[in-house]
Amino acid sequence: MREEPGPSWTMRGLKKWLSTAPETRDELMKLVHDSRKFLEPDTVDMLEGVLDLPATQIREIMTPRPAIVSVFEDDALLDILPVLIESAHSRFPIFSASDQDTVVGILLAKDLLPVLGQSNQLIDVKSLMRQPVFVPETARSDQVLRMLKHTQTHIAIVVDEYGTTSGIVTLEDLLEEIVGEIEDEHDVDDPLAEYIVPDHEISGAWLVQALTPIEHFNDVLSADFSTEEVETIGGLLLQEIGRVSDLEGQIVNLNEWTFKILQADARSIILVRAVKA
Repeated sequence: MREEPGPSWTMRGLKKWLSTAPETRDELMKLVHDSRKFLEPDTVDMLEGVLDLPATQIREIMTPRPAIVSVFEDDALLDILPVLIESAHSRFPIFSASDQDTVVGILLAKDLLPVLGQSNQLIDVKSLMRQPVFVPETARSDQVLRMLKHTQTHIAIVVDEYGTTSGIVTLEDLLEEIVGEIEDEHDVDDPLAEYIVPDHEISGAWLVQALTPIEHFNDVLSADFSTEEVETIGGLLLQEIGRVSDLEGQIVNLNEWTFKILQADARSIILVRAVKA
């Protein structure tokens, strides 16, 4: 009869497991992975998340610029209030009126409460802004986590090597790398559910948001596009086209798929139609 592991067996195994100190990060990761024999799975997942932080660059977890709720410093607060409410966010980057890729401040939803009753006058958004914190795309996630903790800030603006805004990262984004997805009352069951929907006008076609992760596209539509160089469908198509002008109407054939760009702005793709041959 097989003896069930008891406390004494667990302690003997744990002592043996800790008898050899790891000398490299890979050995440490393997040690943590093997600790599932002794620790709760959630605990091991968090340990692995902590160890992965130094190897994770901010650009891998940031919300990219096209997905940011855009608010500009010359907007009238009463005009943008419906947008702020619909987004259900608590912090909003404020972009320069003269340069739509430059963040000049951060607007906190709680700072709006004292002025919401002042509907009889125009409220200057700039008067409510707070100083933004900037981090480079290549910053390590553990460094940014420490910085946000020490500065008591919950959001940072991610910039590329030229100082242009490429995205934002929040304290919640960083914590989710450790503890997994943190859901609140505003989260939907599947945040990617609306990224790919059937095109009811064309049989067998799909409307795909350009920000759709390639992995999600592969999972939903049984495709096999590589994620080695780009992460989104829009990035995949831009890589194939090789330019960022005159994008609307462009047709791209990749593997067994035909993509038509239905909507784009001056620099990025927004919506495409995908059809499998």
